[in-house]
Amino acid sequence: MTENQLNKLESFTKHILSIIDKKFKNKLEHKNKSQQILDILNGSSPKLDGRIFYRVLIILGENIDEFCDNYFSKHEGYILESLKKNGNLFHDLIYPFTNSQNQISESSKIIAKRFNRLFSGELKELYADEIYGLSKAFAWKPKQLFDYFYGHGPRPMINIITSE
Repeated sequence: MTENQLNKLESFTKHILSIIDKKFKNKLEHKNKSQQILDILNGSSPKLDGRIFYRVLIILGENIDEFCDNYFSKHEGYILESLKKNGNLFHDLIYPFTNSQNQISESSKIIAKRFNRLFSGELKELYADEIYGLSKAFAWKPKQLFDYFYGHGPRPMINIITSE
């Protein structure tokens, strides 16, 4: 595991503080915003809870999709094969609903044991990179999932995509 993977909250905090430095030139405003964000970040696990990640980005007015694509640029998640269009209309209709938990776990890069515990409800909190991984697996915008989990947004719809 890389240092970044071991200290996700720590690296996120550094990144966010550099954004605050660029956005808030007024000393009082900078101090207040930094303290507000640090207070929020103190509520996260070391692996960076999705709820905390989302809240910080909303407060800072960041574009969640762009931020995620940049911040998680080395994430290895990939689109589920079942979402790729193959030309057989019946197949394209049914196949997206036949994914196993293992397939979704693998494509989103959520460790299988943790995935099963999340799925069963034993664990309640997703990490930010797991939400991003799910967005990659299902070809959704990250903001759609963060809004769904933490902003009372609608449940994203499964779409078939054209093979690349």
